[in-house]
Amino acid sequence: MAKKPAARPAGGDNKRMVYALVAGSAILTSLSFVPYNLFPLGFISLLPLFYLFEHFAPTTRRLFALWAVFTLILNLIGYHWIMHTIAVYGMMPTAAAFPLFLLYSLGTGGKMLLFFFFLRFMQRRTDLFNTNGKKIAAVPAAFAICELVGWQLFPWHGGNIVSGDLWFAQAADLIGTRGLSVLWVLLQYLLYLAAKDFFAGKRPAILSFVRQNRALQFFAAALILIHLYGAVRVADFADREQAAPKILVGVPQGNVPLITSYHERPYIITRMLGQTQKLVADAAAAGRRPDLVVWPESSIPAMEFERSETLRAAINDLQRSTQTPLIINDILHEAAQRRDYSNMWHLNAEGTPLNNYQKNFLLPFGEFMPLGDTFPVLKNLFPAVSDFSHGKRYSLFNISSGAGNVKAMPLICYEVILPEYARGFDNKTMKEAQFIINITNDAWFGKSVESLQHMTLGVMRAIELRLPIVRATNSGISAYIASTGVVSGETPMFERVNQVYSVPAMPRTVTLFAIAGNLPLYVYLVLAVLLIWFRRNKK
Repeated sequence: MAKKPAARPAGGDNKRMVYALVAGSAILTSLSFVPYNLFPLGFISLLPLFYLFEHFAPTTRRLFALWAVFTLILNLIGYHWIMHTIAVYGMMPTAAAFPLFLLYSLGTGGKMLLFFFFLRFMQRRTDLFNTNGKKIAAVPAAFAICELVGWQLFPWHGGNIVSGDLWFAQAADLIGTRGLSVLWVLLQYLLYLAAKDFFAGKRPAILSFVRQNRALQFFAAALILIHLYGAVRVADFADREQAAPKILVGVPQGNVPLITSYHERPYIITRMLGQTQKLVADAAAAGRRPDLVVWPESSIPAMEFERSETLRAAINDLQRSTQTPLIINDILHEAAQRRDYSNMWHLNAEGTPLNNYQKNFLLPFGEFMPLGDTFPVLKNLFPAVSDFSHGKRYSLFNISSGAGNVKAMPLICYEVILPEYARGFDNKTMKEAQFIINITNDAWFGKSVESLQHMTLGVMRAIELRLPIVRATNSGISAYIASTGVVSGETPMFERVNQVYSVPAMPRTVTLFAIAGNLPLYVYLVLAVLLIWFRRNKK
């Protein structure tokens, strides 16, 4: 067995090189996602890291510095809008927003720090960058484990980075977004091995190289098979949705201010009612009368349907004039337990409640203060943070239409970006949902890329569960997301606008991910560990 070459210490010119490599990896990763969506870059974004850990030997201190550079660049490009939220709605001075943003970036970048340590650990003990089954299994498995244990407030997975490649993304209905992360790392690792062999020494003839290089063969086979599967699924579900009867869902994007005084609320209600009446009337005149109208999150801020006679009377008047079922978001107050919930009501055409749902998965530091009950002083330090309780019910809304009854899964805001939560909801409701209604209010983040990122992260739920999504937002972007992940009917941000979406009323296709969840991922991780252990003992 040939002795592996020693990696060079990162000093002098090498120091500049290693920082350039890690910065390049972070930039390529960031540009792969929205709003830039240069997803081909995502399939080479880890190559600079692989080169770095093959050719250089960073100390532990330098490893932390490299990771800090990576995660700060990634967050400055992708999540800079958090500074706006900290300064404006966190009621923090502008001078404090940037340091807090840096702390947030480092606090949520743990998965990449673990991955950096893994790459260094493997390279110190073995030649990580050669073509054998142990290494090919180990590197993607390590990244998957890092994703499982690394906490993020706004979670992105490797599979999200290249989700703009819709053919690639279709495999999420088999293995979920976390499984796509494994493929994302695997393809880049194989590509790096192939490129390394090609550029080493005298370059062989292309055809001869293809015939002899196993890494390139595995890369090409995996890339082609994944995209063939995706092309077939996109064509299949596009045809199904086009042929299916439709229900029409109206969304009045009200652009309601985030903070309103008590005296402004009657005006806000009147404005939403007028906008909804216009939506129904205009749609009916165009021969597209809605079967349901969905008000976005916070369309009637800080109001309670059950305890506000003014709100109930106004909605009863609206229902008498439009005769259209309505979904609204309000605060549900539980007096006995002194708890408040972010709540969705499903009202019939007369304004009578049919069902409701309370948000289960709350946004930390937005809808509740972590450890706030244990340390009440935290709530006083951050008065802008809401104090909601976690809901416990899982229920579907039964939507009646000329196309028949269709069951909708209600998800509020943050819940749509969490693959395990949406799948768990689906299981608890017997996999009977036929589409998702996601209401949200992204006005907290200003006119930034956050709303586009929020929507794009949610696209993967449509593919994983093959459930179309109607996205109703207060300030934009509202949209319809097909079960293939294709987005249409996007609304402009911070404008009052009406939109009507056609949702296919078709039988549910239960995906492998809906049934098994991350089980295929866990099986892969176990097999990878067994393979590494077996080869180590054999050696």
